[in-house]
Amino acid sequence: MSYCSTTAPGEVFAINFTWDILFHVGVSVNEEVFLRSWMFVLGCRGIASSLIGGGHSAVTAVNWSMAASALLQSSFFSLMHYYSPGASRVSQINLFVGGVAGTLNVILSGSIWLVIGWHFGWNIFMGHILGRSTSGIPMSCAVFDVIPKPGKSFERLHSGQFGPEQGVLAPLAYGIGVVLVV
Repeated sequence: MSYCSTTAPGEVFAINFTWDILFHVGVSVNEEVFLRSWMFVLGCRGIASSLIGGGHSAVTAVNWSMAASALLQSSFFSLMHYYSPGASRVSQINLFVGGVAGTLNVILSGSIWLVIGWHFGWNIFMGHILGRSTSGIPMSCAVFDVIPKPGKSFERLHSGQFGPEQGVLAPLAYGIGVVLVV
């Protein structure tokens, strides 16, 4: 196990870590505000208005529009990562499940900030605490480099080049996050 390591020799951990934190703040805010706020809300409004116009009750329209909008924006979230290095069918499914979990957290908490923090925390913890790539993006530094790299034991649990989102434990982590919010 190594501590405060960088991937390129001679780089300064503190500088890399600072830039990576700023990068992940930007990614988390941009993806979550776009998908789980703007896209989700507009999807709900559009789908609900078409259902109400089609003779459905307001309650039915709202419920169906929230479910349909969650599925649509979660699909888009997954497709946004389609060309990421190491992406596979499993990573696409897991990111879809993560998108649904993120949307549920927004619905249950009534706030976009929880899911922004969750996204940021996931990327920082998996990428910089445990030293894994996130969504195919290799990290420039790690506080602790404790998980075996691809090609070693237990790779199926934490995936390969794509990162933990491709591992078999990702849906469990997403589910635990939703349960904790409930």
